[in-house]
Amino acid sequence: MDTTNQPPLLERLFTESAGDLTRYFARWHGGDQGVQDLVQETFLQMARVIRDGKSPKCARGYLFGIARHLSQAAWSQREQSKVVPFDAAAAEIAAPEDDERVTAAHETISALEPLQREILELRFSHNLSYAEIAESLGIPIGTVRSRLHHAIAEVRHRLESELNP
Repeated sequence: MDTTNQPPLLERLFTESAGDLTRYFARWHGGDQGVQDLVQETFLQMARVIRDGKSPKCARGYLFGIARHLSQAAWSQREQSKVVPFDAAAAEIAAPEDDERVTAAHETISALEPLQREILELRFSHNLSYAEIAESLGIPIGTVRSRLHHAIAEVRHRLESELNP
C-alpha cells in the first residue's frame, strides 16, 4: 500500500477528531478557554506517544482515552482547589417544557451508571466505533457491546414504562 499521499497520523487525527474532542471536553467542562487547553494537551500527549514509537491499535480510541484521563485529572484538580465544578447537566440545551419525552429521556440517561452513560456518549455523540470505545476506556470490546446493549435496553424499558403506564 502506497502511503506517500497520506498525511501523518497526528495530522490526520487532528483533522478527524479535534472537533469531537472539543465537544467532548465542552460537555464536561463548559465552553471556556480550558477546553481548548485540554484539546491541545490531548494532542501533545498523543504526539509524545507517536514520537516514542508506540503505535496504538486504534489511534482514535487511544486519543479519546488520553482525553478521558485529562478530563478526570481536570476534575480532580478543580475539586482540590475548591473550585465549584461545572454542572454538565446545566449546559444541556433545555428541552421544551411541553415535550415530556425529551425530558424523560434526559432523566433516564442521567440515571444510568456512569460507565454506561460514557459509552452511550462516546458512541452516539462522538461516533466512536466499538473498538475505539474499548481502546479509550481500556476495557474489552465485548464489554463495550454488552454495556451499550444493556444501556439502550434499560433506557427503552424505562421510557416505555414512564410514558405508557
